[in-house]
Amino acid sequence: MTAASLALHSRRFTSLLATSTSVLSRIMSTHLERTNGNSREPEVENCTVSSITDISPTVKLLQLAPERPVTFKPGQWVDFFIPQTDMVGGYSLCSDPRSTYLELAVKYSTHPPAHWVHKTCKMGEKVLVRVGGDVFLEPDSSIKVVLLIAGGIGINPLLSMIRAGVDTETKYHLLYSAATVEELIFFDDLEKLTASHDNVTVEYFITKGTVKLDNLVKANRERISPEAVNKLVSDYKSRFDESDMRCFLCGPPPMIDFLSKEIKMKCEYEKWW
Repeated sequence: MTAASLALHSRRFTSLLATSTSVLSRIMSTHLERTNGNSREPEVENCTVSSITDISPTVKLLQLAPERPVTFKPGQWVDFFIPQTDMVGGYSLCSDPRSTYLELAVKYSTHPPAHWVHKTCKMGEKVLVRVGGDVFLEPDSSIKVVLLIAGGIGINPLLSMIRAGVDTETKYHLLYSAATVEELIFFDDLEKLTASHDNVTVEYFITKGTVKLDNLVKANRERISPEAVNKLVSDYKSRFDESDMRCFLCGPPPMIDFLSKEIKMKCEYEKWW
């Protein structure tokens, strides 16, 4: 092996090691550690599980009834305290902030809070939540266009933004990617929103399996690409000043890492899971 080849392999190994260490650190750290620097409300709120529903093969929708009104901004999340474990979960809120209920869509994993939701949780269970997060959108008539990019379970906070803003003049354009049609959670909700509100547009992207949804809705058989996003950005920039636009991104960390560097406008996101 030449000196040049050895140097190249060394650089690649160093890069791989740094990436592996970063991923391992993310996996090993807890929700509270990863969000240590984020804003939080001072109060922890008591809630009762009022319903739990399967909304995909891997996702359950948890509806919580708080003992007293809980305020949050679209895009924020909660610390989720459950019985039988000291491990604290972190889940983005998908509900409309105007609702009296809080809703969390929780994907299955062996992480204790998610495992509890899927395997143990029942209606009537008592839990605690605390609102936190620094990336959010309040309905504001001064914002003309909100571009939303969701990957998988990352639809949660972006759906909350749409629900909160459908009755405003702001345009919401969502690009939503999932592995399969079955994992397009909230598909029916989104279709109802687009049918009843002219300011909501949704495009679907499927990375595996078939893409047939129904006779009226088509899905792209590909991942969300920088080219697809930037085409929209260019179109909206031709009609609106960039200061009147916002872009939010929520999905798996590799997706955020890649798209946030390629999109030709500022993207707002939190990467904490």
